[in-house]
Amino acid sequence: MRYPGFSGMKFMAVHKGKIWFRLVAEDHWRALTAGDGMIITRSAPFILASDPALTPVASATVPYVRKNGLADYGGDDSLLLAGKMEIDPVSAEQLLDLLPLVIPLHADSESSSTLSWLMTRLHAESQSNRPGSAVAGNHLMHLVMIEGIRSWVLSDEAQLQGWMGALRDTRIMRAITAIHAEPAKNWHLMELANIAGMSRAGFARRFSETTGTSPLNYVTHWRMQIASKALRLSAEPIKQLAFRLGYASESTFSTVFRRVYGLPPSAHRLAKQDGPLQRLAPFAANEDAK
Repeated sequence: MRYPGFSGMKFMAVHKGKIWFRLVAEDHWRALTAGDGMIITRSAPFILASDPALTPVASATVPYVRKNGLADYGGDDSLLLAGKMEIDPVSAEQLLDLLPLVIPLHADSESSSTLSWLMTRLHAESQSNRPGSAVAGNHLMHLVMIEGIRSWVLSDEAQLQGWMGALRDTRIMRAITAIHAEPAKNWHLMELANIAGMSRAGFARRFSETTGTSPLNYVTHWRMQIASKALRLSAEPIKQLAFRLGYASESTFSTVFRRVYGLPPSAHRLAKQDGPLQRLAPFAANEDAK
């Protein structure tokens, strides 16, 4: 069957049997057996088949019966667990830009036991009528997504670039964690270097090599991502938001925001209604803009 692209992240895992998968835009098939799966990180049409030699038909034209929370297309040879998670595309942009379109989940990976347990529980909750089963299923789906992305990040096949490369550097991660915890703080390079347990020069060089930007520019971009989400999802006054993120005035905040996003905060707030939002400007274009 041929499926359209879905918004958000799509998760699929084989619980029983064997299923063939490929993206419509690709030529090669992936054979998935029990315990295997994948996360499709962005919208992309795909095909699922019991036999890759079959001609795919549109999924919307195939009748099914919903049984215990599962779509039953007939036959008992295969069972596929699937779901999707909606995400804020602007807040997650720097993550999505670094993730492959398809993250494979292997039954023989180091995290396979955790994923197997999560998928077993997910299947059980999907067939349960107990109170809270829907809520439990949603949380389990989130955990599957997190564990799947985590397993890929820590795998040998991941070619990490940008800030994601810092996930493998405990010293740089200490500094990033501190920035995330206190984005409004007036951070100085020496203070971040001390948190990382490194010299000032060594920290600055390693941070840039790992993330692709300088420490203070990272602070700016993190603040602007917080600001973007607040502008689009709340009615918080821009002046109050500026102070909350450590800026002494609304005008200073607006100048930095425009430099990073290419438009003023007020226009960014309206963009959620009037059209697509601006992408976050590349790190290199806004070096150390505080």
